[in-house]
Amino acid sequence: MKQKLRKASQFYSVGIAYTADQVLLCVLRNINGEVTWCLDTSFSHQSWQSDLKDYVHNNGLVGTDCYFTLSSHWYRIYQIDKPMVEDSDVFSALQWPLKEASGSEKDIVYDFVDLPAQVSGQNKILAVAVAREEIEKLTEVIFEADLNLKGVSIEEIATNQLVKCNSEPVITLVQEHGEVIVLNIVKDNQLYFTRRLKGFENIGGFTQAELEMGITDSLSVQIQRSMDFFESQLRQAPIRRILVKLDSPHTEFLCQHIADSMGVSCEMFIPELHCSPELNFKIASFSCLGAAYSKVLFESEAKNASKSIKSKKETKNKKGVENEVAN
Repeated sequence: MKQKLRKASQFYSVGIAYTADQVLLCVLRNINGEVTWCLDTSFSHQSWQSDLKDYVHNNGLVGTDCYFTLSSHWYRIYQIDKPMVEDSDVFSALQWPLKEASGSEKDIVYDFVDLPAQVSGQNKILAVAVAREEIEKLTEVIFEADLNLKGVSIEEIATNQLVKCNSEPVITLVQEHGEVIVLNIVKDNQLYFTRRLKGFENIGGFTQAELEMGITDSLSVQIQRSMDFFESQLRQAPIRRILVKLDSPHTEFLCQHIADSMGVSCEMFIPELHCSPELNFKIASFSCLGAAYSKVLFESEAKNASKSIKSKKETKNKKGVENEVAN
């Protein structure tokens, strides 16, 4: 009833990212198909329950579709064997192996994604599990703030939403403030490979001179290992492009070093959406932006599915008419 009485929001979507040290929020507008990042703020873990509601009401965000994501600090990803059951039964069959992998007796909320390419002889999936009570606490805050929660995701998936669909594979390096670097390999909007690069959590505190004293070389080595696995073990085409969004004021320098040492194109990761003049992608949370932007992809998928159904119906009707004429 509460939802039905609300006026339609003037905003397109809200993205919220729950990171290691704060809660981040961004807002998108969609005017005539032009999606623009227009608002951005952050809250402390201690006060976000009340601050979020105040911000939503003060900025006219009541009833806006909201997409929530957890940063990599809050969960683990498991690469496990896909249960040998019917596809429709895979989800339910994952509960026990995931509880065993997590080592927790608590009730869990979980999900999984299929991997488009496999190491020969394997059939793995990527799965994530989070304590149900934790998710319920977070979602309750969003509901009480009068936002329309549409989905909960994780950093690896949320940042993937910002990569332009391309048949050529691309590596993304994305880092939230003070956290590990998340390396994804994406092709055709599908996540083929992901890993976390530890040891670079404090990269934002180093000067350019300090970065040249082995840190950039270490980062390049980790990237090369991932590329080698993708190309040799997954038998995929070589990667020729890397997109970088790191928690460092010297990201452009890092891009140039990676490009020079690895012989591939390496550039700043700039999402294909508009940005208000007072905002800057260099300081954005891509977990947050990716969460908000996921609405664009969901709507696109729904539209394509609708077209496919319509096309099948038209084909079926056409065949029916042809059969009637033939008879």
